[in-house]
Amino acid sequence: MIIACNENCIYQEEGVCKLNYATFSSGTPLGTCPYFKEKKKEEKNKDGI
Repeated sequence: MIIACNENCIYQEEGVCKLNYATFSSGTPLGTCPYFKEKKKEEKNKDGI
């Protein structure tokens, strides 16, 4: 099953939810998704890369 997703979630990749199994709720659901977990911004190293 393909589930479209455009949220900033750790399970979202290229507009599709990549969570392959049911797990415990994140405790901070977004909309109708109980598994939403916000994706952290990648930190740049000291050289700005």
